[in-house]
Formats: sequence, structure tokens, C-alpha cells
Amino acid sequence: MQRKTKEVLATICLGATVLTLTPAVSWAETAAIPVICQQETGIAPHMQYIEDWECDLNVQGTTAIVDCYVSGNVNTATKAKIIAELQVKNGSSWIPVKIWTITEDSYSARVKETYTITQGNTYRLKATMTIWEGSQSETQIVYSS
Repeated sequence: MQRKTKEVLATICLGATVLTLTPAVSWAETAAIPVICQQETGIAPHMQYIEDWECDLNVQGTTAIVDCYVSGNVNTATKAKIIAELQVKNGSSWIPVKIWTITEDSYSARVKETYTITQGNTYRLKATMTIWEGSQSETQIVYSS
């Protein structure tokens, strides 16, 4: 009888220990994930399919030079697309003046164009870039500074 009591108490103690440690272990695993992700990605946004991109607008006199580039993984990306939109500031709004679109059945795409602009106006470049891996895709919209 005394042996049965010891077995029952041992089982209860073991069960209580398991139940007490499980939330602590679960919390420790959950708390570690953001720290690991933060170290891997730093403060930059994590992009799943886009590996590199560039969006530059260079104004020389009355010529705007547009240079946009996007690339995905050379082994897995299946299509790349850029919509480059040259915009002029009108009051507090940005109005499109010229739009270039290129789609490549490749891991990368580039738009490199020139356009005659009016001196004295303020311009910017808006680029909508998409990379596909099969039927999955990722799109980022970026602006020149």
C-alpha cells in the first residue's frame, strides 16, 4: 500500500513538473523567434523573391535619365516586370508625364530611358517592380529621392 502511494505521488509530481515547464519552454521558443529574425534581416524589409533593385532619376538640364532595375534569384525567378513612371509635381500632387513598362521572361528586368522635361519643375520616379517564381510573385513600389 505504501509503495502504491509513492507511485501515485511520483506520477503527480512528474505531471506537475511537465505542466509547469511546458509554458516556459513554449514562451522561450516564441520569444527567440523575433530576435533571430531581427538579426537575420536587420532593419531592412525582408523581400521574398526580389533580391536586388535600383530606382534612379538623374536630371541634366532638360533631360531626365531614368534607370530602374530589379532582379530575383537567378535559379528560381521566372519573370520580372518594371513599370517606371516619371512624375511631375503639381501643387501637392504628383502627375504622371511618361510611363515605361517592360516584362522579361527572366530573373531580371531593366528600364533605362531618357525623356525631355521642362526646366524648373520638380520630378520624381515611381517604380513598380515585380518578380515571379512560378505562379508566386512579389511587388515593391519605390520612389527615387
